[in-house]
Amino acid sequence: MDEWLRTADIESITRHGYVGYIERSIRPALGKIAVSKLTARMLETFYDELRRCRVRCDGRPFVEHNADNEHDCVELECKPHKCKAMASSTVRQIHSIISGVLNAAVRWEWISSKHARIAQRPKQTPPHPDPPSPAEAARLMEKAFALDEDWGTLVWLVMTTGIRRGEVCALRWSRVDLDEGIVEIRRSYTTLRGVGAEKDTKTHQMRRTALDTEAVVLLREHLARCQQRYADLGVEWNADSYVFPGTRGNDPSVPYPPDAVSSRYKKMAKRLGIETHIHALRHDSTTELLTAGIDLRTVAGRLGHGGGGATTLRVYAAWVAAADRKAAELLGARMPKIKRND
Repeated sequence: MDEWLRTADIESITRHGYVGYIERSIRPALGKIAVSKLTARMLETFYDELRRCRVRCDGRPFVEHNADNEHDCVELECKPHKCKAMASSTVRQIHSIISGVLNAAVRWEWISSKHARIAQRPKQTPPHPDPPSPAEAARLMEKAFALDEDWGTLVWLVMTTGIRRGEVCALRWSRVDLDEGIVEIRRSYTTLRGVGAEKDTKTHQMRRTALDTEAVVLLREHLARCQQRYADLGVEWNADSYVFPGTRGNDPSVPYPPDAVSSRYKKMAKRLGIETHIHALRHDSTTELLTAGIDLRTVAGRLGHGGGGATTLRVYAAWVAAADRKAAELLGARMPKIKRND
C-alpha cells in the first residue's frame, strides 16, 4: 500500500481520502497480512464486518474513550460504543483501493495475477435522489435573493444548470458567453486543509451548457456588481476573474469555497424548515427536465454525466420511466380512435 501510494498518479484531494481509508480501515485490518496470502474470504469477511460496524467491533459492549492516556471519562464525555454501519459506497471505495494495490503488485511481479482477482465487489446501493418540491424550490430561491443578490444568482445558476458546487466556484468570466447564453465548464475547485486548488471536472470532460434568459439577465447584473467591487478595491478587473469570488477579506481573486457554499445553503434551508442540501438542486434540475420530456442524452450532457446517459438513467430511473409514460400517452393520443362493436 505504501509503495502504491508513493507511485500512483492521484490528485491531492483524492489521495487525502485514500490515505484516510487506508489508515482508519484497511491497514488495521489487513496491514500485517502478506500480500500473497490475502484470500477472497479474508476480504469478503472484512467488507462484511465494515457493513456491520465501521470500527469492526466484536459485538461486546465497550466505551469509546476520547483520549488514549488516563483521563476523566465524564469530563471528556466518553460514551458507550454504538455500532454504525459503513455505507456501501464507502466499502466499494475501499475495495477499489485494494484492487488498485493488488493490480500494481501484479505489474511489479510481486504476486501472480490470480491474487488480484479475488474478492467480489460489494453491491452498489441504488441511488435515491431527493429533490426539493417545486414549492420548496421557489421558497429557497426567494430566500436566497432576499439574503444577497450575488448569493441568489449563484443558487439560480446551480438550480437551472445542474452545475456541481466545485464547478460553480471555479467558473471564470472568460468561460461565460452572455451574448450566446452559454457557460463553458472546464474546471472544479476544491479545498484541502484550508488550501484551495483547481482541478479537472469529476468526469475530466469539458461541457458547454445553455443558459435560460433570466440567468443571462442575472449574470449581466452580477458582472456589473463584480466590476464595481473591483473598482472600489482598486483592483483591475479581467476576464479570468472568478464569477463568484469569496466573501472573506478584500481579495476578489479567491473563489467562494465549496464547503462555504454548502454550509450557507444548508443553514438557509434549515431556517425555512426544509431538510435539504445544495447537491439536491442538481436533482431538481434533472427531474424537471426529464419530467418535461427532454431526451436523456441532452440531460446527461448538461449534468456532465459520462457514459452517454447511462449514469443519468441509473440515478434517475424513476423519472425516466415517468417521462417514457408521458411519451407513450402523447403518441397514443395522436393515433386515430379505433371503432369497436358494442
